[in-house]
Amino acid sequence: MTNTVDDFVESLVAATLNNEVKWSAGTEALTAAIEEVYGDADALYTFFDEEAGANVVLVTYQYYEGEVEADEFITDGASILLVDADDFEILNEVTDEDVEEAIIFTTLIQAIEEAKE
Repeated sequence: MTNTVDDFVESLVAATLNNEVKWSAGTEALTAAIEEVYGDADALYTFFDEEAGANVVLVTYQYYEGEVEADEFITDGASILLVDADDFEILNEVTDEDVEEAIIFTTLIQAIEEAKE
């Protein structure tokens, strides 16, 4: 059975490689709103999706896995968010844990970086 989340992320990779979407670093206000929820973002990329009327945001971050806040429990994470363009409310989220192969997030980041060159 096909994972629709995987299909969604793969479609973002294809759209990025085909220059159908233009990712940017995002505004200070958007970055502040995202970092309020996720802490300091390692990377943040965004584009405005006219069809959804919202920002699509790819954010990478680190978090503590479990209850203990110690260095050995720090884990890397990545999420794709649908964020309201006006009040920056997070409308939907897909994380690297929702896909069958988390490497697809790395592939998306590489596609974004290549498209920026």
